[in-house]
Amino acid sequence: MRIRMRSHQRSSVNKEMNALKKKKTPIWKNPVFYLSILMVVVVAFLFFQIVKLNLLPNTLVGIIGVVLLIFIVLTILFGLVLGRSRKGFRIFGIILSIVLIGTSCFGSYYLMNANGALDRIASDGNYDRHTIQLYAVKHSSLNSEKDLNGQTIGILKKSQRTYVNKVIKQLKADKDIKFTTKTYDSSVELVNDFLGQKIDCMMIDASNLSIMEEMDGRQDIRSEIKSIYKYTYYVKKADTSSTADVTSDAFTVLISGSDSRGSINETSRSDVDMLVTVNPKTHVVLMTSIPRDYYVETTCEASMGCGNGEKDKLTHTGLHGIDTTEMTIEKFMDMDINYHVKVGFSTLSNLVDELGGITVNNPQSFSTGNYSFQQGTIELNGEQALAFARERYSFTEGDKERGRNQMRVLTGILNKVMSPSILKNYQGIMSTLADSFQTNMDTDDISALVKEQLSSQASWKIYTTSLDGTTGTAYCYELGDNASVVFPDDNSISEAKTNIQAVEHGEDPPYASQS
Repeated sequence: MRIRMRSHQRSSVNKEMNALKKKKTPIWKNPVFYLSILMVVVVAFLFFQIVKLNLLPNTLVGIIGVVLLIFIVLTILFGLVLGRSRKGFRIFGIILSIVLIGTSCFGSYYLMNANGALDRIASDGNYDRHTIQLYAVKHSSLNSEKDLNGQTIGILKKSQRTYVNKVIKQLKADKDIKFTTKTYDSSVELVNDFLGQKIDCMMIDASNLSIMEEMDGRQDIRSEIKSIYKYTYYVKKADTSSTADVTSDAFTVLISGSDSRGSINETSRSDVDMLVTVNPKTHVVLMTSIPRDYYVETTCEASMGCGNGEKDKLTHTGLHGIDTTEMTIEKFMDMDINYHVKVGFSTLSNLVDELGGITVNNPQSFSTGNYSFQQGTIELNGEQALAFARERYSFTEGDKERGRNQMRVLTGILNKVMSPSILKNYQGIMSTLADSFQTNMDTDDISALVKEQLSSQASWKIYTTSLDGTTGTAYCYELGDNASVVFPDDNSISEAKTNIQAVEHGEDPPYASQS
């Protein structure tokens, strides 16, 4: 009986095999074959984007690669091999393929946006963008360059005259418009005559409006004027980067905060200037805040259009690009700065919100606008962080305490960025940074820093200090007049240099406070 059953079973199996052979079709005629090819291509592209991101530890990247490979093998096994004889296996393989394709497409899109944002952040560009603007008072009947015939235009004697002259030539020679110009040594005199209607228009680099807002009674000048003509030009940047192995060598970064109302590419005053020295071996960060009104000798290349060798506020150097600010600081600090980061401080709130808020230690309670900040450890959202970092009138030491608060906000941001939680919203964070940050550090260095931190999970010691000085009045080149300035304290600068050198040599900074 057993022999007959085995023979019957063999006969049944043979019949099934013969039936399969008869029904067998070439693999390329199987729709699942093409679905599998698409799946392999999409998954491979996802893995390429993960590798290109260059943030995850190599071990984790390897594990992800193995897991993806296992899923591919299983999908092909169920869809093409087992599925040829069992419909259920084939359906399961198809479903698994579709899920893997959909997940990989979404992941690739996410990573492509993140990688693109990182490229934009590190795309410092070769040129700074400037705009020469021709302004009339708001209630004027002048609305375009066509209305300029017979009018008088005020211009500054020194500020961006090469490009102002180009605009004058363009209007007179190319457009056959006849007008006269009046030259001023002082921005104060130009604005007074313009708003007093002793002249009909003024022609200035648009970034100079921020200087004019510093004048008494001129804080609202933007609301009193209108632009009737503009000319955009570009100035080649200097190569100021000094590369370092950011995973093993100490390096210093200039963070320059701009309150520009336009694109991060446009030049404006450097309202925040901070040196950040990092030692990746000892995991020490030193922040050195420099008063925006520090009275220093401007240093730049001739092509930047600044008053090289002229004395002015540090904040005014930003009108000629962050490279001018960097070169100026390098000279009066007698040091090299490796990289710079230009920050759009007006968009700081977006970054803080993308990080899910930050924690800061506030040494004294104060109020500003609609916000009140209590003494002690406080949580800040984006708008609160921006208000916290901007306020200065509530403090006896004014701008100096504002600089300390800006370092406290940056400390809060660094603490969040250096945690693994950054990966939860990496795309959103990078997109926000791309709109408000710009650096001459390349993408490989940025990725290496993040990758090293995610691998080591090291805790960092953060120190802060501020340069000191005395308040006074002095002639400012860009303004063409006297203004309130901060005269540098040589001892303060010497201590700051000692702090930086200590961090570079693997020691704790002796004249700084730990946050």
